Amino acid sequence: MKRLPIVLATVAMTLAACGGSSAGPAASSSGPAKVASIAAEVPSSVPTPIQIATDATYSPDEYIDPTTGDIVGWDIDLGKAICKVMGVACTFNNVTFDSIIPQLTATNPRYVLGISSFTPTAEREAKGIDFVSYYKAGEGWVVAASSSITVNSAADMCGHTIAVETGTTEETDAWGYIGKQVGGTAIAGAKDNCTSAGKQDLKVSSFEKQTDANTALLSGRADIGFLDSQIAAYQAKATNGKVKSTGQGCSVSPYGIAMAKGSPVEKAVQDAVKYLIDNGYYKTILQTWSVTDGAIASSDVKINDNNSIGATCVP
Repeated sequence: MKRLPIVLATVAMTLAACGGSSAGPAASSSGPAKVASIAAEVPSSVPTPIQIATDATYSPDEYIDPTTGDIVGWDIDLGKAICKVMGVACTFNNVTFDSIIPQLTATNPRYVLGISSFTPTAEREAKGIDFVSYYKAGEGWVVAASSSITVNSAADMCGHTIAVETGTTEETDAWGYIGKQVGGTAIAGAKDNCTSAGKQDLKVSSFEKQTDANTALLSGRADIGFLDSQIAAYQAKATNGKVKSTGQGCSVSPYGIAMAKGSPVEKAVQDAVKYLIDNGYYKTILQTWSVTDGAIASSDVKINDNNSIGATCVP
């Protein structure tokens, strides 16, 4: 997965526990409150404020408001609502996306949760992560507004330089399309879908931050940006037409809140998400940020749901 050229602060930005003001579209003033039955599911041994990691370079999911320095986005509003329902204080920390899973699974973990547009995958789960699903999104593409390139499917990436964020599903899928692991090692039994179709290979250009990937596209150092579909659509608006989204996207999959496998807050987080959906708060947050296309029902709030919907990006 992953992200509008916004300048990032060089230190971790934090928001006050789950009630902090947001400089982006504000959550409803009549938002959720503590739900005693769910709060009781949070063990007293869990240190508070609960530390949440996010890579704030992925508008409109999570990003730094350039006028205030606050971390904002619909993921952030949802995270704050979850913490309110659980009756706990939470602090959001801005970190690089590729560092979140290692920090969640460290011997002395710095963070309890990762809320950063994660797509649950077996590979990530094998690293000791559980995901609580809360949304669904596909992968999509953007090109410069002046570009004649049209991407209707992953096959149209062949012969082009593709800008991706390090550690994302898009980085894995771009390499996977040409039969390789991230970095270029061949995948046993996989084929290069570009050369096998008589096309030139694609080139993957990875960046630590999505904002840097965006800059590469705008400067002409990359031909196509490969990122989550709702982020692609948002960038077309947020850049005032400097980029445009193209194609219908692929590999629609759940988003998941990441935590160490068997985390003591897993049940409380899952029940809090279900509560927010069933009581309308979830819908309000998504409507505020114009991202309702990826809404899910409370029955879809599961642990480690890796199921894609429709066509996948990599055959």
